[in-house]
Amino acid sequence: MKPSKRTLYEYLEEYAGERGEERFLFDEETAYSAEEALRISRGLAAQMADKGVKSGLKVGVKATRTVKTILAFYALQFLGAVAVMHDPREPLSERIRVEDGKIIADGRAEALSFAPRGSFGREFAGDSESGSITIFTSGSTGESKSVVLSQYNFINNSLDTSEIGGYREDDVNILIVPLHHVFGLALIVTAAVTKHAVFVPRTVDTEYIADCMIKYGATRLNGVPSLYLSLANSPRAKEIKSLRCGLIGGAPCGAEQFSRIEKNLKITLVPVYGMSECVAISCGDYRDPPEKRRDNVGKVYSMNEVRILSDGEICVRSPAQALCYGDGERVADADGWLHTGDLGHFDEEGYLHVDGRKKDIIIRNGNNLSPTKIENALISLGGVEGAAVVGVKDEFVGEVPCAMVVLKAGESRTAEEIRSELKTRLTKIELPVQIEFAERLPLTSTGKPDKEKIKKFFAGAGERRY
Repeated sequence: MKPSKRTLYEYLEEYAGERGEERFLFDEETAYSAEEALRISRGLAAQMADKGVKSGLKVGVKATRTVKTILAFYALQFLGAVAVMHDPREPLSERIRVEDGKIIADGRAEALSFAPRGSFGREFAGDSESGSITIFTSGSTGESKSVVLSQYNFINNSLDTSEIGGYREDDVNILIVPLHHVFGLALIVTAAVTKHAVFVPRTVDTEYIADCMIKYGATRLNGVPSLYLSLANSPRAKEIKSLRCGLIGGAPCGAEQFSRIEKNLKITLVPVYGMSECVAISCGDYRDPPEKRRDNVGKVYSMNEVRILSDGEICVRSPAQALCYGDGERVADADGWLHTGDLGHFDEEGYLHVDGRKKDIIIRNGNNLSPTKIENALISLGGVEGAAVVGVKDEFVGEVPCAMVVLKAGESRTAEEIRSELKTRLTKIELPVQIEFAERLPLTSTGKPDKEKIKKFFAGAGERRY
């Protein structure tokens, strides 16, 4: 497959022309057809242009998970402006901002009209390859950085995923991932490219999401393992009949958990691997049997190149690769290779396995330990629902692994029982020197374990047990 240079506007216009009357974006109160969504986005773009928004201008977006945010994002893409997608809990600093259905320019706020209207006499073209989206890395293991991407990056990821991702024209994708994150933006771009509906619930409370899936017939979703597990463990899980397919990524998911999610939700999970700097690197295929999907991150996308360096680092060249960081720093080396910072390997059938983070390595007495390997070993134990492993400073050996563990409901285990079981799965130096139990793992806004918070917990938790 060759990369496409078509714009998001062209894909939405095509969608409206082919099946314009069909429901496209909706929530509990409002539904817009593909044609209405196009007309609203064109109208919003015209209103924004009247306030000084133009190609290349950075516009802050309070990225609340709402239909209005999606339509405003489309409008900014039509204009070629740079949509700076902020976590809704954080302040916006841009001179022109879009917040809660209003545009704020030079301190003056004005409500935007979201009524389906004409084109205001304007035509919107655009360049898919210019930087028009800024997002921020999750910061789960360090400081967050801004990353500049283009429509070209997201659209070609959507095209590469369209066949192996199991998309259908009658899909209803329920949006429960954040819109300031690459996973959420990929969802709303893919919906326009592959032409299917998106439902946006008012909250991501597990029981409410289960109700919405039943009521609105959701057929697919994108999510991190913790999100899927919460749904799979819900008493309402057996009532959800409509789900067909879902992308899963962002954190390790054990084979038992993977199988439980598929069984309880009656869904086919498709593992994906990507990051803020590269929308997608590899992906599973919904047609593969479960055993080929549950212990890897799929095969490399058709448009991508991936190589593994001698130290195990995964490097990629891809149309889905970001243009630069917010300060202009390149994301790739001189030859165009993005060094992901992840460690991995290919198996004999070409499936990619992620073994951990290069910077997340725990160095104990000169030995490199993988937190991901230890986490996977913990998750494989009976009774363990989730785990996060961090390196904690030690005056004698440099660093030691410590684990925060979440048990399944009704389970009762001691740290020593878990350490004893791990002895058949890990070497002596890989065994966590401290295991603490929690009702849930602290998570970042994107649903990943917040390793910085967990490190701080262990750093102040008192004397460790050896």
